[in-house]
This record gives sequence, structure tokens and C-alpha cells, in this order.
Amino acid sequence: MLSYRHAFHAGNHADVLKHLVLVQVLDYFNRKGAPYWYIDTHAGAGQYALDSAHARKLGEAEEGVVRLAGVADAPPAVARYLAVSGFDRAGSRHYPGSPEIAHRLMRASDTLRLFELHPSDARSLTAHFASAGKRVQVRVEDGFAGLKASLPPRAGARWS
Repeated sequence: MLSYRHAFHAGNHADVLKHLVLVQVLDYFNRKGAPYWYIDTHAGAGQYALDSAHARKLGEAEEGVVRLAGVADAPPAVARYLAVSGFDRAGSRHYPGSPEIAHRLMRASDTLRLFELHPSDARSLTAHFASAGKRVQVRVEDGFAGLKASLPPRAGARWS
């Protein structure tokens, strides 16, 4: 769906919940020895300026991540999320999307495969990870098709 632009909603309460869970899941994966692929079918732009015209239009971050930024007695999972996202310090106006959070947490053996179909978000995502090397692969294509092509076929199963 090309009409959805994450920049309008970055840092809102749903984003905070999604990213809080993402940090917990990736921290768990990082305790394991095996490398993993992080695949994002709708990666967005990678990072968002909360003082941009897009973000200010709805102001959703004010009731999400900005509201949490000054909490001194946050539960450990929230404190960890704030530290990873960079919102453990008041005044930050840059908000990382899921791909950037995953990139911050990935180990040397892990790989990010990021799909984005929206032209301007795909350009921003590509530019954002231009110096990340081969461990971060940005694809300008439909994420669901890309996910299907990225996974090995199951034994005895056919993709339809």
C-alpha cells in the first residue's frame, strides 16, 4: 500500500509498543549463538525527524516516545527500549525506525534484509544504510514477494 507513510506516525504509542517488543526479541536472539536474518517487509525510511512537517502534522509522537523520554522510573524493558532508540535523553528529535533499531542491535554475524516499495522512503532507506556494508541489504520491491523469495522452500511443499 503506497498511501501509508510512516513519517506521519513515527514514535506514536503503537510504534513504541512494537519497538519495545522488537528490542526484547532481538536481545533474546542475540543471546543465542546462531546468526539470524532480520527481514522487514515494510521497512520505511529507516529513521525519522520528529520535528519534520510530516511528523508535526499529526503530532502522534508527543503521546508516544516523547512522553516516555523523561520518565525516571521506567520498567527495565522500557528503559532498555529508550536507551536503544536514543530517547533516554530528553530533547532528541530523531526517531529510529525498526530497521535502524535492528541495525543497532545486530551482531557481526547477523544480516538485515529490508524491503520498501514507496519510492521516496526507499531512497531515504537506501541512503540511510549506504555505508552499512553487505550485512544490510535494501531492496526496492514488494516486501511480501521479497520475503517469499528469501525463504527456502519447505520440503514437500509448494508455494502458491
